[in-house]
Parts: sequence; structure tokens; C-alpha cells
Amino acid sequence: MTDDEFLTAFEECRLVRTDWTHEAHVRMAWLYLMRVEAKAGAVDRVRGGIQKLNATFVHRDRLENPNRPPKPKDPRGLDGYHETVTVAFVTVIASRVKANEDFAAFRARNPDLFDRNLSALLRHYSPERLYSLPARTQFLEPDLEPLPG
Repeated sequence: MTDDEFLTAFEECRLVRTDWTHEAHVRMAWLYLMRVEAKAGAVDRVRGGIQKLNATFVHRDRLENPNRPPKPKDPRGLDGYHETVTVAFVTVIASRVKANEDFAAFRARNPDLFDRNLSALLRHYSPERLYSLPARTQFLEPDLEPLPG
């Protein structure tokens, strides 16, 4: 899928849950950062898009499996939308974007951003702070090392 096709599928909520991987999150944020003038505009599009897509997944799941019990919650609070992870990841990605670089080159140069254990963020945040309930709903500044930029 090309970058344009991927971003359109994301914006139109046509992605399926199995395609909404950690790498897909990073790709989407990278695409917005490459295409939107200001980082704040990219953060707004990332935030709104993730929330819209997550709501679509919940709606689809209820329609397709009305009798299935809800899946267990992630003990770190990383299921659903997480404000601190989102804003911090966009900030870190923004600090590493290079003009005229394609996503494959960006990925090869930044393997830590693709670590599902969030090692790129855990340099800045203690697990207690990053996975706290307040961090889910509001952006919390790092407690270990400032974010770049």
C-alpha cells in the first residue's frame, strides 16, 4: 500500500484491526509530520485519527460479535487511546524526520521507534509515569529526560 493509500485508509477508517499495528501508528504519525506544516497540526490529526479509528473498531466489534465479552484490559493501559504516548511519540518522531527521506529509510534509521515495548519513550518516562491513569487522558511531561525539540 502506498503512503497515500495508507493515509486515506486510515482517515476513512478502512483499516482492519490486524493492520493497525505499532508500525502503522508510527507510519501514520511520520506521514502527517512530513505533510503538515506545524507539529501541533500533526499532533491534532494523529490524535483525532486514532480516536476515530479506535471508535470504529469498537463499533465494528459490537456489530460483528454482539455476544462476545470484552477483551481483558492491557495492564499498562495501552489499549485504546493514550494521550501521553501519542504526543510524546509524535514529538520524538518529529525530532528525527529528515526532508526527502522515505519511510523505509526512516524505519531503518530509527529501529527503537518500532519497538513495541516503547523503549524510545522509556528513555524519557519511568514506567510508573507513562503507564499511569493521568497519562492516558492528559499529556504528562517526562520525569527522566526531556523530550527532544
